[in-house]
Amino acid sequence: MPESGRTGPAGPGESGRGEAPAHVAYRAGHARRLARSTYIGTLLVLLGAVLFALIVPAEADNRAYAAAPDCPAGTTRADTCRVSAEATVRRKDRDTSGRSTKYYLVLDDRGTGAEHRVRLPSGTALYAGVRPGDRVTATYWRDTVREVRRGEHSATARLSPAHDGRLPGAFAVVLLAFGLGTLWYAWFLRHRPDVPGEALSPAAPVGMIAGALVGGTGFPVVLLAADDVWSGLEFTAWSVLGALPLSALLSWWVVHRMRRGAARLVPAPLVRRRVLTAVVHGDVPYSRAGYGHLVAGEGPPAVTTDPAGRVALIPLPPTLRVRRVRELLRGDPPFAPPRRGEYVVVIECVDGDRTVLVLAGKKDAPFVLGALHALGGD
Repeated sequence: MPESGRTGPAGPGESGRGEAPAHVAYRAGHARRLARSTYIGTLLVLLGAVLFALIVPAEADNRAYAAAPDCPAGTTRADTCRVSAEATVRRKDRDTSGRSTKYYLVLDDRGTGAEHRVRLPSGTALYAGVRPGDRVTATYWRDTVREVRRGEHSATARLSPAHDGRLPGAFAVVLLAFGLGTLWYAWFLRHRPDVPGEALSPAAPVGMIAGALVGGTGFPVVLLAADDVWSGLEFTAWSVLGALPLSALLSWWVVHRMRRGAARLVPAPLVRRRVLTAVVHGDVPYSRAGYGHLVAGEGPPAVTTDPAGRVALIPLPPTLRVRRVRELLRGDPPFAPPRRGEYVVVIECVDGDRTVLVLAGKKDAPFVLGALHALGGD
């Protein structure tokens, strides 16, 4: 059985003559990731700050409405005070789209005869209690119905997010959340020692995951669910307290799952021919770009570019021996598993004095390991 562990080798292709090419490429990629994440994170934060600053002028109409006095009796319309006038309920409308439902009252202004379609919050007692033909009191601000009252019940009209600060506020939340999460990752890259062969740290993606959680939650809350932009922003700010520990727990679980899965991997026998998704990396002739499949179960295993495993086959030599099975480490070559949600398993082998890495997804890895054991006669 192969040994399991987390301490990485010097890398494929190294034989005591200096740093492995894969590690040299990793260091160059590390520098590029640091620069890219710093620039992108800074840009997102700056754009989010601009949109956040636009909330104040966008809320000017709401502030004017809240500060305006009531108009004297008999006033029909005004831009400096709030007009209250009687209206008749013509009908009640409901617009359903998917799981969301919007509730409207269609009112006839008894003074001007104009029709107003007013959206109300869901679940209000006023909407449930009125019937067509009932009289209500509508409060107007600059020819827009802002509140409807009947008896002891009242409801504030739900305006379009484009009319106030909710639209720039929602996009500001998304940009700031993702921007700060990206800067977290950039900070980690800058201050964490760049050591190829070191175990992956669960701290690296915490900021990105938290940014996705906060942005994905805050956007619809600020844009659609909150009564006003400030209550939506307050909810979003409080959500950070839950998003950070949840992101840390999720990141730790993913890394722990990778380590435990690699440690428990056992070879699976092949009873029929299979084409597996796997790549071979090392300073050996059968490690070639584009050869992302391994044919096993029918003769010696061979790498190929053909997903059907019929052409361009390069057999693996019987001198290839399995050293151990481990999880992905920093500096390992990139590999994308074929199935969503899979983690990467690294089968570390030797061919003479050369280190060879075989990378596969968790579902294919047992069969790849079985084929490599059969190749070496283990």
